[in-house]
Amino acid sequence: MLLQWTGQKQTAAISAAFILVNSLAGLAGMLTKGIQISPDMLWYVVVAFAGGLCGAYFGAKKFHQDALKTILACVLALAAYKLLFTGA
Repeated sequence: MLLQWTGQKQTAAISAAFILVNSLAGLAGMLTKGIQISPDMLWYVVVAFAGGLCGAYFGAKKFHQDALKTILACVLALAAYKLLFTGA
């Protein structure tokens, strides 16, 4: 987005796809280490899926481009901070 290769909606879609693939890879890695999935994790999946649906709806239908740009910038900045400073 900074280099203007894509617009806000394309960047949001690419980010969502990356988060999905990254999460699935992390889950697969955990399962190969023998970590068991707890029953509470089903609720996490349900809540994350519902949040994704709400985000997609509001991003596509309700938010103005400027609001979407601000929200996306905050989410990407938070992800970058977490990646750089928390070792996650």
